[in-house]
This record gives sequence, C-alpha cells and structure tokens, in this order.
Amino acid sequence: MPTAPTPGAAADLIGQFLRSLEVRGMSPATRRSYASDLSQFDEWSQECGQALAGLDRSAVRAFAAALGRRGYAPATLARKLSTMRSFCRFLTERGVLAADPAQYLPGPRRRRRLPHALRPSEVDAVCDAVRGSDALALRDRLAFELLYGCGLRSQELVDLGCDDVHAQRGELLVRGKGGKMRMVPLGDEAGAALERYLASGRGALGRRGGAAAPPPEGALLLSRSGRPLHTSDVRRIVAKYARLAGLTASPHMFRHAYATHMLEHGADLRAIQELLGHSSVSTTQIYTHVSGAHLKAVHQRHHPRA
Repeated sequence: MPTAPTPGAAADLIGQFLRSLEVRGMSPATRRSYASDLSQFDEWSQECGQALAGLDRSAVRAFAAALGRRGYAPATLARKLSTMRSFCRFLTERGVLAADPAQYLPGPRRRRRLPHALRPSEVDAVCDAVRGSDALALRDRLAFELLYGCGLRSQELVDLGCDDVHAQRGELLVRGKGGKMRMVPLGDEAGAALERYLASGRGALGRRGGAAAPPPEGALLLSRSGRPLHTSDVRRIVAKYARLAGLTASPHMFRHAYATHMLEHGADLRAIQELLGHSSVSTTQIYTHVSGAHLKAVHQRHHPRA
C-alpha cells in the first residue's frame, strides 16, 4: 500500500517548483500550463494515496497511463509528460526523491506537422487590408510589419516596450522564450510603420478612452483605451484583416512566412535560427521542408541533368 500523502506537502512542493520556473525566466503562459498539469497530477496522487516521497517509476507510468486513457492529443500529452519529467527532476535535486522516476518515461509519438507559410502575395493582401491613417490602423499595420518583417511571436510582439526600439540603429530588442534576449533588424517597411505609429498613433490611443496620453516608456502597442495589447488581441486583429483579404491566418503564420521567405531568398539556416530565437538549429530545419517546392525549382533551373 502506498503511503498516504502529507496534507499540503505536494502543493507546497509544486509551489516551490513553479517559483523556480519564474526565477529561471519562464514565461507566464508556460508557467500556467505547468501549474495546470501539476494540479492534475496532485489530484490523481491524492485519489491513489500516492505520496511524493514514495513516487517511483511504476507510479509515474501509472499516471502517464491515466493521462493516455483521457484521449489527449499527442502534443498535449507530450507537454504533460514533459512537465512531469521536469517536476521529478526538481524533486530529485531537492532530495525529496532518491532517484528520478521519470528519467526514462517515454512520450507519445508526435507527427510533425509542417507549418503553413503564407505566400508573399498573401502577406501583401492581408497588410493592404489595413486601410486608413487613424491610430488603430497605424497600430495594426505596425503589428503586421513586426510579425512578418521581424519574425516575432505574438507574445514577443505584445511584450515590446518603447525602450526596446532602437530606430537609429534599425534594431529591436526582443524578449523571447525563457527570458532570452535577441536583437532583430528592423526593416524599411517596419521602420516606416513604426515612425508613423509613434508620431500619430500611440499617443492618440490612450486619449480615446478619456485617459491621459500614455507615457513615452511602457508598452509599444496599445489598445484603444491605452492598455497594453494581449496576445488574444493580436489573434483577433490578424483574423479580422485576413478575413477581409479572403484568407484564414494566425499570427504565427506570419512568423513562418518570415522564415520560409528568408530561406527561399538564400538566407543561411544558422542566421535564421538566430533571428527566430530558436535554441537549436534542429527547430529551424523544419523550414527546409516547407521550401521543398522552391528547392525543386532551383534544382531544375540549375542542375545540368534536372
């Protein structure tokens, strides 16, 4: 019989683990996912009478099997198991466990789906759907220029502060996953959109809601009431203009387009890795598959036996 867990012990250790993730610079969204996954584990362990101090490989496998029976998508299940591995490693390092019971926990097979990248004409169509020169239009056009022109994730976009813009040098300071910082070139189109927004858009947005003009520091992209944009706002903006252009698109598709079009125009894969903020080039290599049609066309044009 497993030992009954000490009331609150698991919750305390889960709290310590989540605080350690914050110290390491993990994003709030990722921490929320970890918290949800571990709350599910805590509930399961209480139902089974499984104490953390007695957690072993068979118990971890039993929890993984319980997750598997719930019919999660492979990506969701893989994330939950990854959370479990990280937590068990934390418990081992803290001396709660003598050995890591999740070290060799297998994950589900995941089919790697190739990202859909918008064609250049489709990117143009969505950007051109932003009409007018009012504050919201200037903001929305800048959002598209930064998503596509700088390859930003939506979270990176809303995290941009005015102090992160180095217009004179033509660069942006971007805060990526895990608190990693990188400098990204600001292209001509994005630079022009930024100049128009700062001159006539950002200051007007706060005043629309009756508030004072927003301070020169703080979030770059603002809502009509002057608050910083959220990623849900970015998804809504992208969906709105994509629909006007007769397309379906998400913010991440502009990042995919950025990487794919750079590769198709001869950019080095390592350089794209740095620009995207990928920790490993293996993550960036997925874009070599996306560009297969382009590579075939290059082969046919240039190889003597094509």
